[in-house]
Amino acid sequence: MKSMPRNEMADLLRATFRKSGLSVKRLAIESGVAYASVHGFMAGDRDAALSTACRLCRVLGLELRPIRRRKKA
Repeated sequence: MKSMPRNEMADLLRATFRKSGLSVKRLAIESGVAYASVHGFMAGDRDAALSTACRLCRVLGLELRPIRRRKKA
């Protein structure tokens, strides 16, 4: 079985969720994301689509924004 690459955004979302004191059910309700999707993502069994991650971030007080990378010379 292949190991999945480390995903910093997912790690940050999960860590913030654990600190939030919210239940998976409450996060699902407040974000409008299906319970099964939130549960699977928080358990590390599935990835979240960007739109789902945005919804979770809003509830958890995080902001997704693009970063500008320098072009290689």
